[in-house]
Parts: sequence; structure tokens; C-alpha cells
Amino acid sequence: MEAFKKAGKKIMDFLGYFVPSVTFTVIFVVFMVSIICRYFLKQPVTWSYEISVLGYMWTMFFGVGQAIKADEHVVFGLVYDTLKPRGQFICMVVYNVALVILLAITFIPCCRTLLGKQMVTGVLKLPYTVIFAPFIYMLAEMIIRSALKIAEAFKTYKESQGGAKL
Repeated sequence: MEAFKKAGKKIMDFLGYFVPSVTFTVIFVVFMVSIICRYFLKQPVTWSYEISVLGYMWTMFFGVGQAIKADEHVVFGLVYDTLKPRGQFICMVVYNVALVILLAITFIPCCRTLLGKQMVTGVLKLPYTVIFAPFIYMLAEMIIRSALKIAEAFKTYKESQGGAKL
């Protein structure tokens, strides 16, 4: 089981760190090529916008799990930060349970829709199934990470209460 966890962590780190780094680099390089072609060679390239949008989507889809893991996502903490530990615990659990439920409800319909698409992109003729496949990965990762946050919240709260009951 430990080897399975270790392999899973390596895969998640690869997809969460390496892939977004590569896709962001691709966005930058394509942007520079587009500028050079448009302003210096006077020949604009039609594929640069499509690659940039694809790179941005993949950067976001693959990188969101690492943001959740590190608690570096956008939050509104004005009320949360003023709460006592019990209130923060309740907010954390309610938020993550709601997120897991909503994402789980959308998971199967999103998979069906993605697999049912026969469309291709306008310029590069890439199938939408390939383009949006990382979205399914993002949903699955967010469900797993949110479930882990729930377990972590219970563990942290229990430890902070010295084993007292909720």
C-alpha cells in the first residue's frame, strides 16, 4: 500500500508541477513567436491564439490541485479568520463536504459530455476530447483533495481538543 501511495504522489506531483510548468512555458514561447512573426516578419500565425488558450487551460486544470493542497487558492477569510477553532472546523467541513458533493454530482455528466463530443478545434483540428480531458482530471483531483481536507480537519480538531468529543 505504501508503494501505491508513493507512486500516486509522484504522478500527482508530475501532473501538478511539471505539466503546468511546461504548458506555461509553451504559452510564453508561442507568445514570443507570435510577436516576432507579426511585427518583424509581417506574417501573423493563426495557430498561436489556439495554443495559448490550450496552454492556459491545461496550466489551470493541472495546477489547481497543488493550489488546493497548499491552501494557496482564493478564499474570503474575513469571517473565517475571526472564528474560534470550533467555528473554523465547522466551516472547513461544511465547505469541503459541499464541494465534494457538487463535484461528484457533476463528474459523470462531464465525462459523458466529454466522451460524446466529436468536435475539433478551429485551426489545429484537435479533438475536444483531448483538449478537455484534463478537466476530468481536475474534477477528480479536487474531489480527492477536498475529501482529504475533511479528514485532515477532523484530525486537527480532535488533536486541538485533546481528544475531547465534538
